[in-house]
Amino acid sequence: MRGAWERLRRCWTLPDASEDVRALLLNRQLRNLFRVVPWYVASNCYTGGGVLLVMWPFLDATLAWAWLACLVLVHLGWGWHAVRCARRQQRQGEQSLRHGDLYASMFWCALCALAAGAGIYLGAPLAASDASRLLLSAYTPGLIATGVLVGITTPLVSFTWLAILTISACLMVARLDFLAQGMTVTLLCCYAVMLSSALLFASHLFVRRIEAELAADRQRQIVGLLLRDFESKANDWLWESDCGGVLTRPASRLAQMLGLDADLVGKRLDTLFAPHALLALGGEAAVGPAALRKRLGGGRPFSGVVVEAMVDQQPRSWSLSAKPLHAPTGEWIGWRGVGCEVTDARLREAEALVRERKLHHLAHHDPLTGLPNRRAFLDAMEVEREGPHAVTMIDLDNFKTINDSLGHAVGDQVLCAVARRLQQGCRPGDLLARLGGDEFAVLLRGLPATDADAEACARLEHLLDVLRIPEWVNDYRVDVRASIGVSRVVDSAETGELMRQADNALYAAKNEGRDMFRQYSPRMSERLRERLALVSDLALAAHAGQLELDYMPLRAADDLRVRGYEALVRWRHPVHGRIPPMDFIPVAEESGLIVPIGLWVLERACRDALAWAPDTLLAVNVSPIQLASPSLVDSVMDVLQRVGLPADRLELEITESVLARDPAAARAMLQRLRAAGVRIAIDDFGVGYSSMAQLRELPFDSLKLDQSFAAALLQEGARDMTRSIIASVVQLARSMQLTVVAEGVEVQEQLEMLRGLGCTLLQGYLFGKPRPIAALMGETAESERA
Repeated sequence: MRGAWERLRRCWTLPDASEDVRALLLNRQLRNLFRVVPWYVASNCYTGGGVLLVMWPFLDATLAWAWLACLVLVHLGWGWHAVRCARRQQRQGEQSLRHGDLYASMFWCALCALAAGAGIYLGAPLAASDASRLLLSAYTPGLIATGVLVGITTPLVSFTWLAILTISACLMVARLDFLAQGMTVTLLCCYAVMLSSALLFASHLFVRRIEAELAADRQRQIVGLLLRDFESKANDWLWESDCGGVLTRPASRLAQMLGLDADLVGKRLDTLFAPHALLALGGEAAVGPAALRKRLGGGRPFSGVVVEAMVDQQPRSWSLSAKPLHAPTGEWIGWRGVGCEVTDARLREAEALVRERKLHHLAHHDPLTGLPNRRAFLDAMEVEREGPHAVTMIDLDNFKTINDSLGHAVGDQVLCAVARRLQQGCRPGDLLARLGGDEFAVLLRGLPATDADAEACARLEHLLDVLRIPEWVNDYRVDVRASIGVSRVVDSAETGELMRQADNALYAAKNEGRDMFRQYSPRMSERLRERLALVSDLALAAHAGQLELDYMPLRAADDLRVRGYEALVRWRHPVHGRIPPMDFIPVAEESGLIVPIGLWVLERACRDALAWAPDTLLAVNVSPIQLASPSLVDSVMDVLQRVGLPADRLELEITESVLARDPAAARAMLQRLRAAGVRIAIDDFGVGYSSMAQLRELPFDSLKLDQSFAAALLQEGARDMTRSIIASVVQLARSMQLTVVAEGVEVQEQLEMLRGLGCTLLQGYLFGKPRPIAALMGETAESERA
């Protein structure tokens, strides 16, 4: 029962709400009641008088006047109570009414219902005519229903009215004697129940509506409080304007931020900010007063429009959002919006953009020279795949020597100087890039369609001339030369193919003498394919038994007896036959195959040397690539140990170019070999970086004069000077206890002169061509039999 009563109470009150909310609900209920009561009082007095007039012939005059006076007085009392409470509510506010006013209204309602009910009860038996009985039958239900509707927002008042009049009507029916008496009472009760249900439902809807309104009012109060606090403390601000952007609501917070007068009403919003963007982020359309004016004229909600202004010498940014305001008629009357400060976010975005641009620059430019890198160059070629252009590859001829001899720091300065030279030599429309190391590339643009080749050649010759000018770096004179390969851009040519063609042309320029340019031709690709095939075949040559050794004898100058042999590698290709060393040795050095081939030569020669006389020397050439390997000493000693050849019978021949690359590393390597007992000879002395200081500092045992000296002895104009040079070298070598070997002896005259100049050993075709080990051993056997 308690639960049912609580649910019933919710139809006219809010039991769980606070006292203030319940009081506010009561005032709303009573306000609606008191608005209707005066009209209802007048209506009841009028209808009551009409009924009395109709029934006047059947009534006692005194009793009729008494009833009418009673009815009018109690209704006037209810009306006076309603008017007095309504005026008090207007004066004192919505919460001025109390439950006492409700109970008083119930009291007056009860008096009015009793007066009306008494008239019905007393007048019904006196109705003698059909007209009077019909009027009374219509008056009674109408009086009950209209009274319920009057108190529809105050069910207690309506229930008071309904209960009294329903009971009065039922008593009236009970007094009368007619056939459908029981059915009539039943109908009156059913009507009462239906009216009660409808009353409770309508009252419940009213309570729910009032509850929603109160919740909305509280929400508006909270929002208003938050907005006021927001405007007073936050960096954001609210604004209202007309359709043209003229402010209609004070924006004190905005004025404070901008350092302007507090009263901004009447000023255009877009004129308060900088006329252009202060933080350029790029690609932003909704920035600045122009973008704001465009949005203000559109009549549609917008957001994200950025405006900026200088405040205290610092740029500040706000993001504006707004919705259009409409009058009750639907007419567009202005804007209401908010400005949110986004300064920090835009500053971070600007910093991120700077970092992004820096990363993009680093990704597409060389950090040393500042030139576009390979990626940027290839991207540019992808864009310009058609037209009269040319792709050039540039490689510095002697940069490695400069870098090794003067150091990497000087090498970097040389690269920067070369980059500046190339930029000066290029046309304004050309694209210069550094591909890496000492390789550069130029995209020659704007070549004439009729004579593109001649124009490209002229430009490349100019670049070579610019590079030939000596450069001074850290007091060093640096002479830079370059080889250039060029490929014409034909329609729809693939970037990779163009780069490959230019690279092939560059390779051709290097092979043909360097310090020149070569234009690509299909023959170059064919030669490169042949070279690649040669490298592939050379990698298998040692394992396939295609490499052979020939031996060139070293004879004593005094008695021409054989003192040793120099091992020379030969390649017998199964398809191309015997390939000269000058054709495959450079390929082996470039490809790195010289290291395994050199080890094979060393081991094979040491095994062959075991068959010679114990005092016969074995000379083996060592490539600069081999000498640069840290494992050379260990490899040599491992071979000697496995083969069983004494270390003092092995002499390793190195060229002077090794000494120029890394003297300190070369000295350490040679000292380790010399300490192990291996003899060291400097080969081709006199044609490279010949230095007496090197002979004094490095652990050499022999000095081999280049064959050009022996050839010069046969030349009439150079003979005397050559004899003087050889004599000086021999004298110096003897003072350093070095053996002097003369190469290239081909005639008897050379032999006599070299012998007379003091050379220790002689080598050349005068004593026979290089021969394989089998022929050499056969000759040795015949000499022994003879």
